Amino acid sequence: MCVRRSAIFDVFVDFDRELRETIRSFLHALEYVDALYHIQCAGETSFVLENSLFGRIIETLKKGALYISDEERLDLERKIDHLARGIYDLCSITLRRKGEDYIDLTIGKIFSPDKNYRRYYSGVIGVINKSFDSLIRAYDEKMDFSLGSLPIPEEYKGSFIRGNVPVMRCIDVLSFAGELNIRHKPICVFFSGGGSENLSTLSMVTVFINVYVRRFELISREIARRYIENYSIIEDLDYKTTAGLLLLWLRGHDIGHFYGVDSLEKMMSELDRTYLILHELKSDMVALYNLRCLADDLLRGDMLAKAYMVSISEMFRYIRRDRFYNYADTASAFLAYMYFKESGSVEFDVRTKKFRINLSKLEEDIENLNTNLLRIFAEGDMRGATELVNRWGDIKELGQHSFPHELRVLEDADIPHYIDLNFTIKDRVLDLD
Repeated sequence: MCVRRSAIFDVFVDFDRELRETIRSFLHALEYVDALYHIQCAGETSFVLENSLFGRIIETLKKGALYISDEERLDLERKIDHLARGIYDLCSITLRRKGEDYIDLTIGKIFSPDKNYRRYYSGVIGVINKSFDSLIRAYDEKMDFSLGSLPIPEEYKGSFIRGNVPVMRCIDVLSFAGELNIRHKPICVFFSGGGSENLSTLSMVTVFINVYVRRFELISREIARRYIENYSIIEDLDYKTTAGLLLLWLRGHDIGHFYGVDSLEKMMSELDRTYLILHELKSDMVALYNLRCLADDLLRGDMLAKAYMVSISEMFRYIRRDRFYNYADTASAFLAYMYFKESGSVEFDVRTKKFRINLSKLEEDIENLNTNLLRIFAEGDMRGATELVNRWGDIKELGQHSFPHELRVLEDADIPHYIDLNFTIKDRVLDLD
């Protein structure tokens, strides 16, 4: 049996002393979120108890707002009052400092695939990171060109509206709570910010950029180092370059959810496992296809090859989560791998126990799989959808007990499965004791 361990990384933050009590209130609010979550998990929640604890969140935040300047206090109090009206999915409160967004606190409920897609209390606090805003904008400016070049019939493309794509921002996470604090830490969260919650109205996405990058460095890159023959191309990636490559893929994935005609949803429930898995796979392939359209600017030189290698390394990390039927993103990674293996762009050398990636063949396979997926969605091809999901075995059984064949090398117990944060206040500017 594979032993699954966590790697811990340190988060150091040097806060302005004047924000001490306000940030303390944010952290205390997360403690109440954790209390609500554990009560939910124990099945002991009630309307009265839930309202009482939610009221304490509001009370705690309002007390924290009293310690900052008048202008910033009024701005924060307006946001707290909005939160006090109730949460449909998630609500983000931003603490501003000297006219700039500084700290994000996001709390509310998210769907849990581990708990039959019921909604559970969750929260996260982080320092807003604007370092990658220009990169995200540059990608978005290439969006129409990238999607327009997809080799599919015009009637499959539909009318893509750029404004439907969620607004993306990055934060450096300090602490998680509730369903966001599970062992398999998320890299981002989508939410509507108060509107009705469904796939087409999730208008915001917050990326946990420090968690995303450190998880890649501690897990995905280690998988690549040990088990991908062409690993050396990403061996020396620095933090900022790694973050940029991951964000380019993730932004393309976000866009992929909103691209193409979707007649399949009319034939299936939006929460049907087959539908969810294929939606993830379609988005993954759109993201991978779009990378080649950045080769003349954002991914010049060997950066495109690095982007592919980063994506393949992430694919193997997702597969390690196993139980493919339970997690749509994990099933998507498995199906992508099996397709690439069958088509020849990914090969496993039984002698060296390493995977070999043919990057030029990979581009061809990405295009072909992308085309087929967009057709399945556009035509509402339920039979094609089911056949693709179960093409290499019953997806309900695959990954439940062990990995098939060569993928068992991914069970390597020396490579962490999870990461955890050790939040430390730099220079003891903020005393939380």
